Amino acid sequence: MRLEMFVACLFLLPGIAKSWYNAVLDFPSEPSVDNFVMWTPIETIDMQEALSVCSWVKPTKSDTRNRFWLSYQPIGSSNDLQEINMCDNLGATALFSTSTGTPAQHLESNKWHHVCMTWSLSDQTVRVYLAGKEVSSKTTAANRKFGKRGVFVLGQEQDRVGGSFDVNQAFIGELYQLNMYSRALSGEEVERAFNRGLCASSDPSIARDITIAWQDVLAAPRNGEVRIKRGTCSHWNLVSDYIDRDLLQHLIKYHDH
Repeated sequence: MRLEMFVACLFLLPGIAKSWYNAVLDFPSEPSVDNFVMWTPIETIDMQEALSVCSWVKPTKSDTRNRFWLSYQPIGSSNDLQEINMCDNLGATALFSTSTGTPAQHLESNKWHHVCMTWSLSDQTVRVYLAGKEVSSKTTAANRKFGKRGVFVLGQEQDRVGGSFDVNQAFIGELYQLNMYSRALSGEEVERAFNRGLCASSDPSIARDITIAWQDVLAAPRNGEVRIKRGTCSHWNLVSDYIDRDLLQHLIKYHDH
């Protein structure tokens, strides 16, 4: 009975019982301009001078098209004033309507990838990371701030604010643990987030800087056939943050029997 109570208490630890854990956004295999997640208007005042976007991304279609999993445009802007474009081809990733200088590389299909983009006004630099490693950095314009009120779209690239989608750019795949931060994460922090793995909880040392969290993304209106599904993570992955490996294996064995 004591062991049963101990296991029950473990699953009440912060983050472990949350409904957003292991909740994956799935964009269907048949591309459509109707499949997207959008929330608007949204205030991004905390990210005007620095930001980071990090997510686990799994494309499920292998082709040569540029399929965008995130775009952001400020209210009142046109297609040539997009603030952020994140794509399954890293070469099409852009900030302030300008390429980040990342070499063209389509993410391998049916595999999870950890992708981050960071930027700060103070050093005027945008950086892109894949699997915890920096793959590009580029200088941005002096005094250029991030648009503070706009529209976020997942699964499509905006040719006008909130619309004019192109079916050939529709994302096909899955997203998990997409978070946006109010500062530029360091290379060490990005690498640590990747090393924690797909199924880990958010790194407590950077979680306090999240300004748009995964649970906010999941609560945003979904359109078309976009759905939330259960992933392959186990709550035991979260418990491992709190107890040692030997005890964890004992608990799993006890729980399964």
